Amino acid sequence: MQDRSPRTVAYRGKWAVEFWEPDDAGKPCRRRTSTGLAATIENRALAERQRDQLARELSLPAGDTCQDIWTAYIADSRAIDKDRLHNAWKALQWTFGPIRPADITRQTCRSYVARREEEGVKPGTIRKELTCIRAAVNWAHKHNDAVWELPEPPPPRDIWITKDQFRKLLAAAEDTWHLTVFLHLAVATAGRKEAILQLTTTHVRWDQDCVFLGHKVNGKKRATVPINETLRPVLRKACDMTKTGYLVEYEGAAVASVRTAFENTAERAGLSQVTPHVLRHSAAVWMAGDGVPLEKISEFLGHSDIRVTQKIYARYQPDHLRDAAKSLEL
Repeated sequence: MQDRSPRTVAYRGKWAVEFWEPDDAGKPCRRRTSTGLAATIENRALAERQRDQLARELSLPAGDTCQDIWTAYIADSRAIDKDRLHNAWKALQWTFGPIRPADITRQTCRSYVARREEEGVKPGTIRKELTCIRAAVNWAHKHNDAVWELPEPPPPRDIWITKDQFRKLLAAAEDTWHLTVFLHLAVATAGRKEAILQLTTTHVRWDQDCVFLGHKVNGKKRATVPINETLRPVLRKACDMTKTGYLVEYEGAAVASVRTAFENTAERAGLSQVTPHVLRHSAAVWMAGDGVPLEKISEFLGHSDIRVTQKIYARYQPDHLRDAAKSLEL
């Protein structure tokens, strides 16, 4: 399927935002809106930020029910993992679809949890479903009257892979160029899947020898990380080969999801439990294991609070608690 998300294009000497919208017959047609910026490489990053803002304004919900909000939310291609949302909405729509955010109470959430538990769904999955609809409501209306109550989060799964296992993953992906690029970027930047798939040549700052991971959905900046020697040749080749400007592309088009390619490759490598997020976690574990200070790991991961980094990764540092153990020697 052709990607119909808003994109930045050069049009009559200026950067423009290109939208695909249905015409009166329901067929897609293009509509360009100029950003007013000259179509230069230097202006592209600013033009893309304007594109995101305009796309958000045009994608606001048509109505005030959660169904209206959800429809607009998933249409915002920058927002999220579409497969996960599609599956979540199958369960959510019967409870939340007809109501407005102001109608969501603790009892609404409790009733939903009870129904899903009767269906044999695990609390962790139920929590993820509720966080999906909460994110959609907050996306549409930052200040709303919804009241949420979610099940307690399950203990985190501590799955990470070694560098040797990652090399096996790379070897299994050697005939799939777009996935090879994705894998290298995933560990060399420790970026999230969504951020990596949005990277373009403009995010590679060769003069500063770093990669800027772009902006989050809320507009906040992600991390800027140095280019290491393993990533450098892959990055140069990706920049030279791209036809769309995106670093991860397939057959001349931006890649919306690497799920199928990733799962097949992981299966061939004997690492079926590995997901893209495991690569981000593994990168952080490797850094901690090499004794990189937690402050630097936190900055590399783009954590807004170093306490998050400390809670998860302190135990992987080589000298973690050794001084405490030494104090107990007789």
